[in-house]
Amino acid sequence: MAGMGWLGPLIDLSAAASHVGDFVQLVVFVHRSNPIQYKLEKAGTVIRADVHVGDETRPFFCVSLWNKHLAASVSAGQIILLQNVKVMKFGNSVEARTVQYSSILRLIHPYDSLLSKGVDDLMGTCRVRGTAKEKLRRVIEWVQRTRSTLCNELKGGQRSALQNWKVQEDQSLQSCSLLSEVLRLASPCRAIFHASIGEIFLPCPWHEGEQERMFISRQLENRIDYLVEDMICTGCQLCGSPLCSESRAELKTGPLYCKSSSNRLHTVGLIYRPFMLYVWDNSDYIPLLVTNKAAELLFGNIKAEKVYHSYKEQKTHQSLRSLFRAAANVHEPRIGKEEVPQSCPLVGDASSEMKTKDHAAKIPNFYVIWLILLKLLLLQGKNSPLKFEALVNPSVEMEDGRFKMITVSMPLPKYHVPISET
Repeated sequence: MAGMGWLGPLIDLSAAASHVGDFVQLVVFVHRSNPIQYKLEKAGTVIRADVHVGDETRPFFCVSLWNKHLAASVSAGQIILLQNVKVMKFGNSVEARTVQYSSILRLIHPYDSLLSKGVDDLMGTCRVRGTAKEKLRRVIEWVQRTRSTLCNELKGGQRSALQNWKVQEDQSLQSCSLLSEVLRLASPCRAIFHASIGEIFLPCPWHEGEQERMFISRQLENRIDYLVEDMICTGCQLCGSPLCSESRAELKTGPLYCKSSSNRLHTVGLIYRPFMLYVWDNSDYIPLLVTNKAAELLFGNIKAEKVYHSYKEQKTHQSLRSLFRAAANVHEPRIGKEEVPQSCPLVGDASSEMKTKDHAAKIPNFYVIWLILLKLLLLQGKNSPLKFEALVNPSVEMEDGRFKMITVSMPLPKYHVPISET
């Protein structure tokens, strides 16, 4: 890969929308890198890192790294050269992603050198020439102009974490102000913290070329044809364990007994398939394992059965409407208009459809409501942090459910009512 040349031009981030589908080169500053990973039994480790970058023309832009070695080479505070990345459009958003021919060249690291050295000193240590060198100069100057804002983003969380507030010992409930504190919990407990939702990840072994189906944000932006089937399955409504016959990575062997039932018997029905909810704050990220009961809380107390039945009913109505339209357009040349029999099965279709619509209007379309909630939850960077309570088990790997979500709620703002003097 080292000998491969550029497959496209070096561009500013502001011009990315004009290069959708093209290979480009980017010189950018890294705000943060959020890896999303899960170990699959057969396919090894699947990893995608969402890297937030910026330059002097566009302060924030997303790059998806689909290579664990590339992801491991990127950290916040660097200035890097992304070579041969492809610009893609998902819904209304434009981003770049790595492909087989992509590579990363670290130009400036660590971040402290950006603040302590002059532009000429920094330029003298770099290995780029020509247009890339001129672009690097502009990015360095931009970073140094906005150094106070960037410094707060990169180091603010770390300074707060170093205060090391005292916590009472032998407490089963731990209140953490930062996710970095949650990551340092060394004994089993319940943790309460605030964080923003970044991604919903389904740990399922998809076929080659279908890996993006693991990321629900991608399905919402591209197509939602498989969303219900991917997120809802047959399982125990109490413990949340899938009991379907499909081979899934998150269910190596189905549990024989239900640990959440007094009689140890599973309550079989439709459930939300276990998924990983990636949440972030300014200090770090963690993946939360979410099972059926917790997923119901996350989705506004809407049960999986209601979503599934609404979805199937909507598909049936759409199929019937298509059938009615197709039948109405059928032209029979042998029968005149006056010869249409009164017992024709198409007579009354319109009234039947109206009755169906009246019946559907009385029942909420939980499928549509659920889709709207999903889209609102995954508006990255536009939502306020939510309050989570999670079960922490340090003996378990992060991707296997070290942090298991228990409850989620929306913090109420504190209003200060002014008291007027009388």
